[in-house]
Amino acid sequence: MAKKIPTVAIIGRTNVGKSTLFNALAGRALSIVEDSPGVTRDRHYTLVTRYGFSFTLIDTGGLAGEQETKLQESVRTQTIIAIEESDLIVAIFDGMSGLHPMDEEVVRTLRNAEKPVLWVVNKCESPHTEIEATELYALGVDSLIFVSAAHRKGIKELAEAIRIALGIPKPVEADEKEQDTRAPDEPLKVALIGKPNVGKSSLINKILGEERVVASEIPGTTRDSIDITLKREGSEFVIVDTAGLRKKARVDDATVERYSNLRTLRSLVECDVAVLVLDATLGAPTEQDAKIAGLVHERGRPFVIVVNKWDAVEKDHLTVKSYEDAVYEAFKFARYAPIVFASAVTGQRCPNILRKAKEVFDTSRLRIQTADLNRILSNAFYRKPPPAYRSEPIKLFFATQVGVSPPKIVLFLNHPRKIAFSYERYLKNTLRKEYPFEGSDIKFQIRKRTEKADRNRDGQLEERE
Repeated sequence: MAKKIPTVAIIGRTNVGKSTLFNALAGRALSIVEDSPGVTRDRHYTLVTRYGFSFTLIDTGGLAGEQETKLQESVRTQTIIAIEESDLIVAIFDGMSGLHPMDEEVVRTLRNAEKPVLWVVNKCESPHTEIEATELYALGVDSLIFVSAAHRKGIKELAEAIRIALGIPKPVEADEKEQDTRAPDEPLKVALIGKPNVGKSSLINKILGEERVVASEIPGTTRDSIDITLKREGSEFVIVDTAGLRKKARVDDATVERYSNLRTLRSLVECDVAVLVLDATLGAPTEQDAKIAGLVHERGRPFVIVVNKWDAVEKDHLTVKSYEDAVYEAFKFARYAPIVFASAVTGQRCPNILRKAKEVFDTSRLRIQTADLNRILSNAFYRKPPPAYRSEPIKLFFATQVGVSPPKIVLFLNHPRKIAFSYERYLKNTLRKEYPFEGSDIKFQIRKRTEKADRNRDGQLEERE
């Protein structure tokens, strides 16, 4: 079973740079950043894997300092939920403004929460600012970490402090294989996700052969993730029934549904296989369906698509093909995911759901022999070389698979930053002709190696950001 992914929440008063730090740790712009208080009024979350270990990062609104009184309670409620859900708090202060009265409220709230905390001072672009910011020790904190999120200063050091605080072992080197810590007898954790009212609970009841979870035509009946253990065809499973993921605009800040959404996303991160349930009666997948599929793809979970309520669709000999085309058009990034057409009402193909989940999981753990991997990719480079960089050919020196579920492959090139994503897609498609990896994305890590280093096998490696 996939091990639990820890959650880290960024907490502080308004306008101290929480969203900028969130983007810096995530390595990409995910939260809106603006130099005015109160821009972030909701929780934003993402899975961070770029430092050699995984954690869910949450950006929050200001715990104190919201100028609009009518929003203050709602923003604070969202932030408190994030604190309760987190395993570690990154408390952030503003090094430019120094000690602020509202910082005391932040420290007091976090101490009452009794969660481990890293105390971070942001906007420390210069040594002078760091010296001035030492006055924050007056808050009674034991140690401060100085960073500049806008200039990406101290971010790697902060990530290392997060790893140590979470008690995560130091990650392996890039050219070493990840250790497989999964026990052979662990049950397979399968999470059913999707919009509200697509029939997730009804499908689970049909698979179980009993009314185990509450199913209703009323959207949002399932409010929390529910784990159910069962055995099928000699394999043990844990099925997770999750709350439907709604658009943000349709969820009130103060309602329990925000909490349910976070629980659903956590179930997605922690599962072994994600099953996205679609409603066939609604026609082609919607934008919200695509966003949920994108979450599965981004997190690298083995992926199965189930089209429920297929019994209610008028069909001819082209209906299945037409719907498959519509699904893959909406989920262009996940054409590797198999589709199961099922009906929770009639039970049609419901047994195939767990069977297919087991198949894609087993496939995701396949390791390619290094010789075969280099043969396939070297031939791909030979048949269709990438565009030269400054008249110098881009060369593949070596490739090796370092992880599974999803397959993770390191490519050593002379100019790793010059490989376009379209060329990565070409390499993935070429690899799938011999190793389909049905249900799994293929993750490439592209690193730098020179010809001299390739001959000596001890050159400096540089990962492409």
